[in-house]
Amino acid sequence: MHSVRRNIVRSGILILLMGLISGLQAQQKDSTALESPFQELSSGLFPKKRTPRLYKFNVSGFYRFFSTYTQNDLPYLLTEDGNYVVPKKNLFIGDDAQLPNLMLNVSGRPSEQFSWGFDLYAFQFLNGMIDPAYSGQVATEDRPNIFDPFSGARLAPSMGFNLGLNMYGSYNSNFGEFNFRLGGIHWYSLSDLTFASFKGYNRFLLFERNPWDPINGTVGQRYEDLYATGEVYQDTRFGERAFQGLIVEGLNLPDRWNVSVLYGKTELNGGFLTIPNNSYGGKIKKEFNARDYAAINTINGITFFDSLNTEAITYNVITGEVSLNRSSYNFYLEAGLGKYATPFDDYDWGEAINMKVLTKKKLTGIPIEFQVYRISPNVVNNNALYWNVAIQEVNPNDGAQQTAQSNTLLRPFASSVLPIGLVTNNRQGHNLNTNFKVGRMWMSFGLASAMEIDAVSSQLTYGHQVNGLIRSRMWRWTFPQNVGPYGRQSVIYRDVFETVNLLDNDVNGVPLNRKHFSTLETHLKYKTNHAVRPLYFFFLGRYQSVQKEYSPVPVTYSEAYFRQYNTEMEVYWRLNRGFYLNGYAGYERTMCNYDTDIDPETYKPRDQEGWGLGIGFDQSLGRNAGLFVRHRWFAFEDRSFALDQFKGQETLVELKIFF
Repeated sequence: MHSVRRNIVRSGILILLMGLISGLQAQQKDSTALESPFQELSSGLFPKKRTPRLYKFNVSGFYRFFSTYTQNDLPYLLTEDGNYVVPKKNLFIGDDAQLPNLMLNVSGRPSEQFSWGFDLYAFQFLNGMIDPAYSGQVATEDRPNIFDPFSGARLAPSMGFNLGLNMYGSYNSNFGEFNFRLGGIHWYSLSDLTFASFKGYNRFLLFERNPWDPINGTVGQRYEDLYATGEVYQDTRFGERAFQGLIVEGLNLPDRWNVSVLYGKTELNGGFLTIPNNSYGGKIKKEFNARDYAAINTINGITFFDSLNTEAITYNVITGEVSLNRSSYNFYLEAGLGKYATPFDDYDWGEAINMKVLTKKKLTGIPIEFQVYRISPNVVNNNALYWNVAIQEVNPNDGAQQTAQSNTLLRPFASSVLPIGLVTNNRQGHNLNTNFKVGRMWMSFGLASAMEIDAVSSQLTYGHQVNGLIRSRMWRWTFPQNVGPYGRQSVIYRDVFETVNLLDNDVNGVPLNRKHFSTLETHLKYKTNHAVRPLYFFFLGRYQSVQKEYSPVPVTYSEAYFRQYNTEMEVYWRLNRGFYLNGYAGYERTMCNYDTDIDPETYKPRDQEGWGLGIGFDQSLGRNAGLFVRHRWFAFEDRSFALDQFKGQETLVELKIFF
């Protein structure tokens, strides 16, 4: 009897469950027309799973608390008129380069072929001194009521879009893969001579962290990466250019063809012009195999000069590109033409050539890269690896005044002293680079020589590698030009460059001599164990000169216009898995000759000396969080120009959390 009853109960439960399932299936069919959120159910009986309409939704980002406390022992003049000096003591909360404290990346993928994303940022002001451009603080009486949060003044007036709303799409077919990017800001590159940014040869130090530096698995992973591979993570912007508009790609097309098209705006099309200004370009690439390819690249820009759109400022660059990878060497060549035109001048087409040959260990024992380049003064393209220092660009906002366009705000308009790998137009030269290991030491060397094609500039510009970021923090939140005690400092993003006037010109102010540039760079990296703990030593030296004659190496004689010798060293010692001690030492010497600016009191040219000493530590707070503290003593003095000197110390505290 009991077994019969149990069978009857089981049968009843089974019939009931089947009825419920049938009812759910019927409800699913009936609700299709009603767009019920539960209309898409997975197959099978249990458990029921709704296939999400939003394929993926993700929120990530970081919080970065960053503060600097600076004590200045000397009253360094921020402006030539002497109305502003650096404060004796200054505590600043936030990043000097206008980077946010909080960044949120919101992204979604409605389907396998389509995705979107945008960034939100927020600043944190704790000193009460807020520029009107970045909104003000909200008074207590004006804050929204907790029961009505949409009333009153906005609580986060400094939060907003960072780079707009980005959309991405892709479609895979038997013919190939098609991608598009739309809106917002996208980081993209075509080729070195058309659309790309400077990458260099990884010769840099890590003592002062960049705002975008990650935490990695451990706080010391970057030191190991720099030693072992010579590279560290630089985020998605490294080597890319910002582009806003439409980017369409056709990849893996028949016979190994690839195509990309760009139409929109680059960073040089920014601002608030009320007349059309756009950039457009693209790439056609043929891959012969997995290693070799040939391509045609172009980038063009047009900015109308008048409201009737009859006169325009244009630049055009078109290049051919070939890359061959062999077992004993690599060969790369990009060559083409470019020009610049305004309503006032129509310059001729000029050549742009960049060739590299890399010999491998199999052929030369150590890898050696030899590069030659030549960029005509008529090739104007501020979206590539070369700066425009030869042609004064026209600003359409100023009409017939013909003042320089935005390149003067972003970079110096003069003959610039630059690191190896970064060049200007109106320049030709050759570079030699190598990287090899001897025992436990990695050794990277670079040797570069260049000369001007035409003598068009009577100025030189250069930076200060030692204490360069400390200089940039003297002018908070702005990028002024011609500042400092003698009006020869110009502030750019996380850097300051100094202008030198040359005096050996003719009666019309035209230079009599073409300038020659010589640079030697060395980067040494050594790792050992001290008390069974990893100990890293990094040495970076950059030695440069500018003179009237060609020299394969930097010169040391006083006839040179300019000589600068930078030497820096840092050390990192791991005391335990999550704690590193850091140290830094740097020395810089800069000298000019009597064909440059002369002080009216001492009757001498520049004679500058700077140094820095630092200590600090890294403390891991978890896999995605870290605390970084740096303290530096610094000093700078120009022995010829009495007002150009500063001295003090600075403490940096950074707390960074990724999520």
